[in-house]
Amino acid sequence: MPDFSRAIAEFTILAFAGLLVAAAASDWRSLTVPNRYSLAILALFPSYVIVMGGTVDWHLHLAFAAGAFVLGFALFTLRLCGGGDVKLFAAATLWAGPQLIVPLVFYTSICGAIMALVLWFHHKYQRAGIPANFLFVRSEANFAKQPMPYAVAIAAGGLFVALKLLSQG
Repeated sequence: MPDFSRAIAEFTILAFAGLLVAAAASDWRSLTVPNRYSLAILALFPSYVIVMGGTVDWHLHLAFAAGAFVLGFALFTLRLCGGGDVKLFAAATLWAGPQLIVPLVFYTSICGAIMALVLWFHHKYQRAGIPANFLFVRSEANFAKQPMPYAVAIAAGGLFVALKLLSQG
């Protein structure tokens, strides 16, 4: 691949990573993922495909993203996840495609589980009042229903995808 095309490919991958970080920061601050981040991630993908010169099977990438969106929409209708998270994950899946979908799901899941544990420990620590009571305090019954900034976990999985794409070059 010519140097100019490689530079454009790297720029689009870095822009993808930056948008993931921005979406995660927004979710962390306000528990919302604005559509502009997911749409920008989607809009960057065609330029990446073009500069890669036919080495990206964009049909499969699109199919995986559509599948992720349909599955996410089903989870959203069951009130198991937020709409912004669904759109962000589908956009990240577009970049991952069939080659990187498993690492995307794996790292997103692991980071989401770690974040849930940290939030749970924080909740228990606040309720304990003093550290000595930590083991004896029960969580509130509705704690599991509290919103969580899951875009942070999606961004972690997406950043792994971006790093793999940069290293494949």
